[in-house]
Amino acid sequence: MLLYILIFSSCMSSLYSFNYQTVEHWRYLRQEKFTHKPSYFGYSLAVHRSSLLVGAPRDHSSHDIIPRRGAVWKCQFHSDTICQRMPFRRNGEANVRVGTSYDNKTDQWLGASLAANDGHIIAGAPFLKHRINDGQNLEYEIPGGALIGKYGTSLSMIDDTQIFSPSFLNWHSRNYNQEGYGEFGFQVALSEKPERIIITAPGSFYFRGGIHSIPILEKNWIDTRHPFTSPHYQWRDAGWLRYPSNYSSNEYDDWCYRGYALAIGNFNDDDNQEIVVSIPKLDNYRGAIEIMNSNLDEYSIRTLNGSQMGEYFGASLCVVDINNDGLDDLLVGAPFYTVKKDGRIIADAGRVDIFYQTAEHNLIRKQTIEGTREGGRLGHALANLGDIDKDGYNDVAISIPFANHGSSNMVHIYRGSKEGLILTPSQILRITSLKGFGWALRGQFDYDNNGYLDLAVSSIHSETVAIILTRPVLRLQTKLHHSSPTIPLNCTLRSDDACFILTICIYLHDSKYQPSKRDTLTYEVQLDKDKDQVDKRLLFRESYKPFKKRQLKLSNRLCHDYSLYIKYTKKMSINSKRCGNMAKTLETDNP
Repeated sequence: MLLYILIFSSCMSSLYSFNYQTVEHWRYLRQEKFTHKPSYFGYSLAVHRSSLLVGAPRDHSSHDIIPRRGAVWKCQFHSDTICQRMPFRRNGEANVRVGTSYDNKTDQWLGASLAANDGHIIAGAPFLKHRINDGQNLEYEIPGGALIGKYGTSLSMIDDTQIFSPSFLNWHSRNYNQEGYGEFGFQVALSEKPERIIITAPGSFYFRGGIHSIPILEKNWIDTRHPFTSPHYQWRDAGWLRYPSNYSSNEYDDWCYRGYALAIGNFNDDDNQEIVVSIPKLDNYRGAIEIMNSNLDEYSIRTLNGSQMGEYFGASLCVVDINNDGLDDLLVGAPFYTVKKDGRIIADAGRVDIFYQTAEHNLIRKQTIEGTREGGRLGHALANLGDIDKDGYNDVAISIPFANHGSSNMVHIYRGSKEGLILTPSQILRITSLKGFGWALRGQFDYDNNGYLDLAVSSIHSETVAIILTRPVLRLQTKLHHSSPTIPLNCTLRSDDACFILTICIYLHDSKYQPSKRDTLTYEVQLDKDKDQVDKRLLFRESYKPFKKRQLKLSNRLCHDYSLYIKYTKKMSINSKRCGNMAKTLETDNP
């Protein structure tokens, strides 16, 4: 007689629930009441300690003596969804005295840009006007500034606030062909190695633009002396650097906007971070990217070029290690790129170019993502999300905030991998009630403290920031057990005795995830998956069918017994599409 021995093997499977919560579970951050609108709440985003910082550059409070000062709002993690203003103020800021200087903060756009680390917060105010009175009733006004808040032990108060302005370098720079329309503070960043404040001024030098690199000092950051009484203060001795240092006829073309976007990354063979800035109108409006060290040494500059006139190459920048090779890669947004495909012209569809860093520290354009919606402006905002699915690779968000005039705005989520970015979105986030959803993006923070990184997406036209929480990625181990090593050949379908029992156990491996009563798992078992319906030999005894679907409450261990019936034949197999070869049948002779 023939004896059939089933040899079962276990398999591993992962259930990827990609990965952000659905819209009904999003949280929405807004300002406290009695705020005049529009304030552009959500124009910029940053993370500081356990708070999300939100810029609102047109903000005005009825209690403020300065109209439309702008504001930075602090939204504490794990608290309610109402945010509070941060105290970016200096004593006597509204006073005017002959022989001194003061700041005109009306319409300064405080919060147009934000950057933060554990100890400092920097908020750009590119239209702040620093007025200098020479004592003879003559006033000079130099626009642009950045407010620096220095945090101590308190999470709710800024211990010290200082203002940076190009006028501190040289008050003669007020002329429009120098810093007069510099928009200093248009973009801001904080580098770690070395510790410096990076500030751009795209309106400097006939709008050719410039970059400032300022050290973070333990002592008072700025010289409090009046520029008229000490006009030759050597800021370079304190380490304040800028590039270019003056207007040069052989420099780039006027109106090219160096410093429109800003990022920090490591693109060299040392530990120091480099500065990445965009020049979106360079090269006949094709745009370019510059990479230089924090000393702003012009000989360190490397340039990446755009490809289409008017695409605004470099409107957004994102530094991220996509393929986990230990080297920073670079994403460059060009939201006004026009796509030409299949005889169609899709204006302002947008495009993102992906540059990968080689072992020789060159940046090679290997991938592009193009928009499909006219006017959608894919690439308006980019964000490094970190590893949201815990697969060992960083993930990326790309916004499309203006599709169908802002009514079909969305954010695409892309997964990283060893080969690079997976160009098919793993998830598309959209909400029709928030106009301009995707204006600004910020990842790499854990809002609800569940061990997974979350995402903030702003909509300045709706004065709202959506917090999109990340659901745990469940990794399940499936194991199969059988009741007997042999199959009784005299078993029939109508017999009271089971032919054999197959036990399927599913184990949940996630120490931080605690299943709730609402969480369920639905799985399907298919027998003889690779066989046609008429050729299937392995069946569930109770239904005489080769498949079974089951829904159970999710727990750390789920096991269930199934009674199986096998038609008599010499060769049989149990296969699973997910798990590979789950069971094999060996034929042996027993004389």
